[in-house]
Amino acid sequence: MKRFVLFLIINFPLSIFHSPFAHSATPTKLRVGYPSPSAAFFQLFATKEAGLLEKYGFDTEMVYVQGVQLIQVHVSGQLDLSTISSVVYLQAAVEGADLIQVAGSIDNQIMKLMVHPSIAKPQDLKGKTLAVTRFGSLTDLIVRPALKNWGLEPQKDVKLIQIGRMPDMVAAISQKAVDGGVISFPTSVQAEKLQLKTLLDFAEPGHDLPASTVVVSRRYAKANHDIVLRFLKAYIEGTRRLFTDRELGIRALRRYGGISDRDMLATTYDLFTTRYIKKIPKINPKGVENSLNLIAENNPKAKGRKAEEFMDTSFMDELESSGFIKSIWP
Repeated sequence: MKRFVLFLIINFPLSIFHSPFAHSATPTKLRVGYPSPSAAFFQLFATKEAGLLEKYGFDTEMVYVQGVQLIQVHVSGQLDLSTISSVVYLQAAVEGADLIQVAGSIDNQIMKLMVHPSIAKPQDLKGKTLAVTRFGSLTDLIVRPALKNWGLEPQKDVKLIQIGRMPDMVAAISQKAVDGGVISFPTSVQAEKLQLKTLLDFAEPGHDLPASTVVVSRRYAKANHDIVLRFLKAYIEGTRRLFTDRELGIRALRRYGGISDRDMLATTYDLFTTRYIKKIPKINPKGVENSLNLIAENNPKAKGRKAEEFMDTSFMDELESSGFIKSIWP
């Protein structure tokens, strides 16, 4: 017995020293927000499900606040970090909200411009009607420059109307009440089963508009450098677990992602891990720039603003230079 006690006295301090949160015996309270039960935030769900936030010393509350309201809750000080699309946080940031991006996992919007099979090419849209969820929404903002790139003027050459719910949009296209619409995953999978055609996939290269970023306030990042760094360590390790542990990923998506159908869970896992989610969540400056340009279409306050004003690469740079990222992704 005396030898066992002596062993603990000698070795217990060493085990504490090697713990990821050796500096704190008490877990750090952390409030992390996300705006929808969507696979766009799959990597956060997997990080939580794998217990990695606990590993890095956090007692984490996952806070679901729908859509743009998440930003209001974050800015009011009720959240420490949030995962959200670039356009949503930047719309608030150009108005003066203290928000800055520190990481990014998905560089494109997981949306498609889907049309009735009778539409063969973009030029066939002239004189036709497209649906968006609502004016001013991302579905509306994203389709207008696409139409202009095809030489079509929104509301002049192509009529835009509002149809709030995407399943209703799919039904309207199928019945040819409208000719097409901007549809996001997973509704797009159902649309494909009804033979609707993809005219433009916004996840294709060249349409950089990040769907999943990690944001904090500048004030919080400055005062809590170690907390942000530890969160990103958990997040990076969680992303690796997502890629390497299919069952954990599917379990996380079932718990947080609002999907219960086994086939859809498998489809979502395969699609997001092979196509959408980056292994290393570095910020995409071009995506931030494109987001600002899109916002500037309707908000003059975004015009002339630089991507660097709304991002902080120092955390990811530190994790790379320290060798942490290489230790997770050899």
